[in-house]
Amino acid sequence: MDNFLHSLLTTATVSGFETAGSQVFADYVRPYVDAISTDELGNTIARIDGNQPGKRILIEAHIDEIGFQVLYVDDNGCVWLRKNGGIDVQCMPGSRVLIYAHTGIIPGIIGKQPIHFNTPGAAESVPTMQDLWVDTGMEADEVRQLIHTGDIVVTDATPTLLGQRITSRALDDKIGVYIVSQVLRRLSADRDSLHGTVYGAAATQEEVGCRGIQVCANTIQPDVSISLDVDFATDMPNCQKNKYGDISLGKGVIVSCNLDSSPALVRAVEQIASREEIAIQLSARPSATGGTDAARLRTIGNGIQTLLLGIPCRYMHTPVEMCDMRDVDAAIRLIVGLCLGF
Repeated sequence: MDNFLHSLLTTATVSGFETAGSQVFADYVRPYVDAISTDELGNTIARIDGNQPGKRILIEAHIDEIGFQVLYVDDNGCVWLRKNGGIDVQCMPGSRVLIYAHTGIIPGIIGKQPIHFNTPGAAESVPTMQDLWVDTGMEADEVRQLIHTGDIVVTDATPTLLGQRITSRALDDKIGVYIVSQVLRRLSADRDSLHGTVYGAAATQEEVGCRGIQVCANTIQPDVSISLDVDFATDMPNCQKNKYGDISLGKGVIVSCNLDSSPALVRAVEQIASREEIAIQLSARPSATGGTDAARLRTIGNGIQTLLLGIPCRYMHTPVEMCDMRDVDAAIRLIVGLCLGF
């Protein structure tokens, strides 16, 4: 993986605290764009002006990741947490974490009672946040001096390439932000063919209710929006394809056909994919609408022509999310083709 993607994935961007990651994005795209701005909710918006007048096109992905905030430090120095976003609590016991305190990054572990202490039935019970605590290995007085209520916490998961595939925390949705950056880079080299204005946004607070994109869209007022997010891959054991669809890693970018995509844009990308031999997978998604920024964008103002694209992802909302870089390349090529076709 390139240095930019690695830096993006290893920079903590818990929902509501995305500033450091947004700066990584801004620093990377700055040489390729005409302007960069940031709004009150932290959305970072890069703009490329085309050679001729045309539509206002927004390409967006959310840069926030699921994580925690410190809720309480007890008399033993144990740190108790609250979720920011949809954490899969079953994955947390026994994991390593990083606490972003005002004094620096403090490593810790999420402890649990030894299996030897289990009472009958305990092994089958599902833990809750009230069952989990962080142990930093420090004495209680030192913990209370260094760590404060509201500090953010993320799992300590190193991005790793496994052949064509990447596994990491926060691929949801930093892999989408990476795609936005690469689309901007490619469009900047082909301005003569670009009509209108393209805005590439790293949106905030998606995991806590799609808050950032509403402010972003009200600012830009796009004619067309393209949302990138991860979507469910079903090529793994015990996954119901008759419930979630037939989606595989490495077989192409997902084109959503539910109510969050405009039918005209779905038809357009199908034609581009056929002409350019870009691999795509169609999905009706498990629900008619919702779950991503695209649902919010669709109904802003008088309604925005919207397209939802997904990168197939296994193990979503765990520290070992997995995507395939071939699907990433397909998404980049498809979006560039769409933007140059307006």
